[in-house]
Amino acid sequence: MADLKYINNLLKRFVDGLYTRKDADDLLKHFHAGKYNTEISEAMDTVWEEMEEDEVSSLQHQQYREEARLLLSRIRKPEKRFSFIPYLRYVAIVAVILSIGWGGFRLIRSNQEKVLTYTEVHVKNGEHKRVILPDGTSVTLNAGSYLRYPREFITDVRRIEMNGEAFFEVTRDEEKPFLIHTKDADVKVLGTSFNVKAFDMDEQLTVSVQTGKVQVDLPEAMMRLLPDEQFVMDKTKGEFQKRNEDARLSTVWIKGGLYFNRTPIRTVVNELVRMYNRTIEFAPGAEYDDYIYGEHDNKSLEAVLKSIQYSTDIKYRIENDKIVLYKN
Repeated sequence: MADLKYINNLLKRFVDGLYTRKDADDLLKHFHAGKYNTEISEAMDTVWEEMEEDEVSSLQHQQYREEARLLLSRIRKPEKRFSFIPYLRYVAIVAVILSIGWGGFRLIRSNQEKVLTYTEVHVKNGEHKRVILPDGTSVTLNAGSYLRYPREFITDVRRIEMNGEAFFEVTRDEEKPFLIHTKDADVKVLGTSFNVKAFDMDEQLTVSVQTGKVQVDLPEAMMRLLPDEQFVMDKTKGEFQKRNEDARLSTVWIKGGLYFNRTPIRTVVNELVRMYNRTIEFAPGAEYDDYIYGEHDNKSLEAVLKSIQYSTDIKYRIENDKIVLYKN
């Protein structure tokens, strides 16, 4: 019975658009074993019925469920009970996709990419920069960010690379998906607006959607996001989650503001260094594992530091041209 409950949870994860390579592998193992074929079929029916009976609490859930219905309708044969062969093929395909990610694609396209010429953009601390890509996509880059893109999108994927933070307004092209490659994840879209914060040195990676749909691909998982949803990855723990977040808050930096939502203090300091172009260090001899919350509109660095001091036990002092954070 424990196995059946686990299988049911796996099926629901597929329906919800959040699953890992291990999930796909586990489903394959159960299908190959053939021990619970009848029970798995019944579990599939249960998931299907729950999708039809549950009240839709938001447009986002409705869209997710519509996608799931389309997927399951292709898997199931009309007027017959669940057929395992098509679904087995689907899971196998999913497992392969999750296993190789875009790595296989990069290998296949590597020869073509050799003939491309690239443009590199570096944004200094304390500055912002707006770039228009060859397809008309607008990219607003935050301080300390790096962007690399081909001068012409001649392959069947519009692939760029970045280290930093940027707000994208992607020109829609269903024939050429738009792919942002970062050190820890790939972000794939067709045409939408969203914010990606992926600095190599930060402890968190976030993707926040304003309009359209966004897919985040990780080495071991995939997650889809809709407007006002945010993907958050804790890189130090290897944990990630999807949460509701007002998309406006993720782009306050464009107007000089700051917004933190359970952001590790070290990531906060990295952002302050980039924004104010000041040297900030942690004094030795203490643990700095605090999380910071709150929004700051066009305030000075001193105002932000005082806010941190009021909400934590972290104090600051100025030594020559640098700021030192410390605890008593």
